[in-house]
Parts: sequence; structure tokens; C-alpha cells
Amino acid sequence: MTTKPRQRGNSWQIEWRLGGRRDGIYQALSFTGSDPNVSYKLALAAKALVEAAGHRMTRDEAKAKILGEEPQTGDTPTLEEFAKAWLKSREPLDPTQIGEGEVEAGTVQEYARVLRLRILPYLGHYLVRDITEDVLIDFVRKLRTSRVGKTKSKPKGRQISANSVRRAHELLHQVLGSAVPRHLALNPAAKPHGTRKSRLGLPKTKMFEGMFLQDDEVDLIHDNCPEAIADLWLTLVNTGLRLGEALVLRVRDVTVDGNAPEVRVRRALKRDGRIGPPKTDQSARDVTVSSVVAEVLRRRCEGKRPSDLIFPSPRGKVWQRNNLYRRYWLPTLAAAMRCEEHRVPDRRRQWWTLDDVSTCGCPGVLTRRPRMYDARHTEASRCIKDGWLPMEVADRLGHSNYNTTMTIYAHLWKEKGQQHMRLNERDRRRLLRDDEAA
Repeated sequence: MTTKPRQRGNSWQIEWRLGGRRDGIYQALSFTGSDPNVSYKLALAAKALVEAAGHRMTRDEAKAKILGEEPQTGDTPTLEEFAKAWLKSREPLDPTQIGEGEVEAGTVQEYARVLRLRILPYLGHYLVRDITEDVLIDFVRKLRTSRVGKTKSKPKGRQISANSVRRAHELLHQVLGSAVPRHLALNPAAKPHGTRKSRLGLPKTKMFEGMFLQDDEVDLIHDNCPEAIADLWLTLVNTGLRLGEALVLRVRDVTVDGNAPEVRVRRALKRDGRIGPPKTDQSARDVTVSSVVAEVLRRRCEGKRPSDLIFPSPRGKVWQRNNLYRRYWLPTLAAAMRCEEHRVPDRRRQWWTLDDVSTCGCPGVLTRRPRMYDARHTEASRCIKDGWLPMEVADRLGHSNYNTTMTIYAHLWKEKGQQHMRLNERDRRRLLRDDEAA
């Protein structure tokens, strides 16, 4: 709230806090002149202007507006210039050893990609101080109506997802937040004080729906896996490891003898092909494995040195994700989705593609198209059905935050609770019938 004009000697002064917040930066604007009445009217006009802007205006901006002056630009950079410097400051000093408050090199690369594709084409030419809430409202509107993935077969492409819009906004929120208070008085991407929702028109996101495979689907995929990835798939779907964690497992990272076989996750394959520490501190964990997985690991460890990879590529090196996905995983799905009776015309190929699948819906044919990452969701769903507690599932999956586990899998615990309620109700009805019969 802006105070009423107060007389201070020959001046009239108004005061407010940026954003109308108690913790906002204190602002005071005075008008001095030979005629006190003119100074008073200027102070009243400034008060109305500040309140109309939601108190998101500094004293210099308000004074420039009232007196018709141009505000001092100083060394205000464009958003593109500022974002490049911001990205540079986020790069870790040592990619192999992430310090506190630092982010991984792969995360910085993802920031750069989102800035290049989603933010800078629309806002890169703006001076940072000129990016207001109205500018961001127009930015979100344009982003929501943009289309991506245009090809010759799909010239219109597809509309950008709500998650992509929100991801771009979250990154822009970080960048503009770093510009406060040097270049901005307040972060225009932040929620106004006292409101629960943003006024930028951000789309609502759908609840995450992981693909939880049934046992027959898991077996069907495994039966169609080529030898190069069959053991890898079996391990992923029975441990909940991330693909990047499994691809760099070494012989020294597993224990297959004794009563408690386990896998020790200490490294992970990053998106850029670099091998580094796991995603979070909690991701460095020990995962117990079943006797089936222990036997697979024992067989793959035989005759290898402690530093050798357990799941190497056919060339004996670390897998390239794109090669694994296109040359092995997609053909596996295509083979599992083919019906021998209603299959498409047989073409001599080294591997099947998703163009060769059947659409008859016969039993024994895979009807969904899972990702390799869905093996992780499948293992989590099995643990929940077996009665694991949320914290136990979070520890097994290596989630850094318990809320992450609940956000993804809470509905499975809810379904399990409803099943218990139905069973209890059935027992109560049976007891009543027995009492009546007696």
C-alpha cells in the first residue's frame, strides 16, 4: 500500500514497498518545487500510478513517468546477453565433482536448449528492465500456440505440451530472478504477493501417468529382445535402476554371492555421453536383487575384471543411448507387436520397425509402446502391490525427495487402500450372514 502524500519541509513524499510486500524494497519519492500545491498534485498522481502498477515500480520509474522523463538505462543488457552470462555462471567448476549449489553440465546444456528454442526467439531482444508482466503474458500466449515437430508427412506438426510451456516459464523465472535487484526491482515471472496463482495464463498440466507393464507384457518384450539387450531389460524391470545407471555398472559394483545379493549404484551415464556421479546424492544407493537377477549378473560377470562393464555394447564399450534405442529397443517393440496370423507383408530386413506391426488386437501381441524407462515404473508398481511403504520405494528408486515418489505413485497406494476396503467390507458381510444363519 502506498502512503498518502506527507509534507516534509518544502516537499511532498509518498512511500511504498515493491510488490506491496512487507519484505519488498522500501521506496520513497519526493516532489519539491516553489509551489507546494503543484508538488502535492504530483505526489497524488505518483501514488495513483504506483498503485495502478501493483506497486511493481521503483521510485526512479515512477518519477520518470510523472515528469515525462526517460529513465536511466545504465548498463542494462538484453535478455539474450544476460542469459548467456547466467548460463556461464551455472557451469560447474569440475564436471566430475559437483559442489554444493552447482548443477550438472548436462542440466546446463538443457537450460541452454530451452533458452535457445523456447525463450530467446520471443524475448531475447528485450532489455531486461523492459520485461514486464504484460510482456510475459504475451510470451506465454505465443508459446502455447506454437507448433513443433514439423515434417513432410506432418507439415502442421504438433502443439507444444503444457509441461514444455511450464518448463520454459520456470527457467525464465530463474533467469529474471537473478536480475533482481541490479536490473529489475521485482521478478515479473513470480507470482504477485498475496495470490496463489500466476496471472500469466500458464496451462494446467496433466497428472503424470507412467506405464506399468503386466507380467505377460514384460515376458513378451523379453522373449523378443535380441541377445544384446535381453539381460539388460530383465535387470531394469526387476531392480528399478535408471537406464544410465545400469549401462555403466561394473563387476565390482555387484555382489551376487551370499544371502543378500545387491547392486551398488555409484555412477551414471549422462545425456552428453559423459560418465559421472548419480543424479542426486540419494541416487547413490544399494539395491537388493532377486535370485533371478543375481543369476543373470553372476553369468555376465564370469571371466571379467572388476573394472569391466556388465552390460557393454556389442563393441565392448559403453552404449550410446540413441543407438540402443533405434537399433535394438524399437525393433524389439515392433517384433512384440507383430501377429504371425495377421502380420503385414513380410519384408526382408535386418530388424523390424514400427511400420511392420499388426493392428489385429489378437491375444499374445503387445498393444502398447513402452519406453525402457517404464521398466522403472513397473518395478515401483510391483513393490507397492507387495506392500512396500512409500519411503522404502523412494529409497529403492533413489528419489531425492519423498514428494517425488508420492507425486508419481500416490494413486497406486490409493488403489491398494480401496482394495483393502473392499476386502474388509466383504469380510463384514460374510460375518453378518454367518451371524444371521446362526
